[in-house]
Amino acid sequence: MAIHLGEMVKRGHVRTEIGVDLDGAIATGDRTGRATVENISPGGARIITRVPLLLGQPIILSIGNLGTADGRVAWTNRYIVGMRFDHEVDTIADLLLAVAIY
Repeated sequence: MAIHLGEMVKRGHVRTEIGVDLDGAIATGDRTGRATVENISPGGARIITRVPLLLGQPIILSIGNLGTADGRVAWTNRYIVGMRFDHEVDTIADLLLAVAIY
């Protein structure tokens, strides 16, 4: 989560990203589609997808057999989407470890 303080942005957690290029899928209430995860951190992920998404929309990210994560659209820029995970839970930590080893 980012907290905006004037010109500065203070994050709710340390931003440590793992750069990846993994095939995955995005699911919303009524749509599913392919996605490529460009990077992932304990708080979220940057994803490329052609699934039309709206700011704040709930989504589920699946990365092969590595696992899934629930979250919301934090920002969009055409086909690039920022996803903020709903919770920093063990599932996300396990997913990050699996990605790092992968």
